[in-house]
Amino acid sequence: MTNRSGFGQNEDDRIQTANNLARTANDVRTSTAAQEYLTGITDRTGGTGNVSSETDELRTTYLPDQSLGDQAILQELTNKQNMLNMEIGAELDRVNTEFFTDLDIRRAQAVAGETRAGQRVGGEEARANLAEQGSQTRATSRVAGQEQRAGFAEQGSQLRATERVRGQEDRGRTAEEGSQTRATSRVAGQEQRAGIAEEGSQTRGTRRVEGQEVRETDLQREMFRRYKEARDYDQAQRGARSY
Repeated sequence: MTNRSGFGQNEDDRIQTANNLARTANDVRTSTAAQEYLTGITDRTGGTGNVSSETDELRTTYLPDQSLGDQAILQELTNKQNMLNMEIGAELDRVNTEFFTDLDIRRAQAVAGETRAGQRVGGEEARANLAEQGSQTRATSRVAGQEQRAGFAEQGSQLRATERVRGQEDRGRTAEEGSQTRATSRVAGQEQRAGIAEEGSQTRGTRRVEGQEVRETDLQREMFRRYKEARDYDQAQRGARSY
């Protein structure tokens, strides 16, 4: 039998419950006791003009010449019909409330699902944006580092080339200065040695001439002395022969 509370039922089950309640109400309206009672009233009153019905409910508006028992039975049927109508109305209200509550819950769940999906997609997009931003930042930093290192390398290369050329120039200048100094010293030595040689040559020439002059002077002196001695000897010989 269908659960009349409606909890734990899906939409088809709730529709089936509402149909069952409607059929129950219709069965009460078309029950044998009700039909017999209405037939008896019709036979006694001579027609149905004295009995009116609103919305398929048994409502007595005017019953002439009916006995107290008939009125009690009719009142009891009316009360039962009213109670059943109230129960059916309450049940339908509960079913409608549960249906719309479930519909609201489903709508809220759908909205929450869409919200979560939107937040999930937003989070994924945000993470993707952050990842792309980080990737671009790292790429930019990597390129900047490469360019900086390349700049340092080029600067170092140019500095080393400059120092190398400066060293070569310094060594060339030092070598040239040394070569010129050595050439100057060599020429100075040559000139000094030539001067010393010339001075020695001149000194020797002077000494040679001086020696020759001394020897010639000594020779002349010796020859004069010998001449004088020979003259003196000749004079002495002649003087001796004259005596």
